[in-house]
Amino acid sequence: MAESDEERFLERRQRMSEILADIAGHAKSVSTLRCPYKNKPGECTAQFRCRNQQFGEGGGRSRCGHDGTFDYRVAWETRPETYDRTREKLRRIREEAARRREAGGPQDGE
Repeated sequence: MAESDEERFLERRQRMSEILADIAGHAKSVSTLRCPYKNKPGECTAQFRCRNQQFGEGGGRSRCGHDGTFDYRVAWETRPETYDRTREKLRRIREEAARRREAGGPQDGE
């Protein structure tokens, strides 16, 4: 008796999940050793400042100074506590703006 289409589909989906899990696991382990913004010639492709960028003469792309001996992520991760403070400040600004709109007071730029 032949397997149903649904059984074959489920088997294939399980196999794909196993393959993708292996790929994701490998990518996660490599991500702590190699900067994802470093291209093959060793240039930095990041669109933000990173303390690993090394600028030379000529005005071209900066070189990536990451040598693979440390976890590169600390070079560009932000401090989580500043995120929370900024989020709270934005919440207060929005509340104040809503109060002014309700009261019919002057808006920013007026």
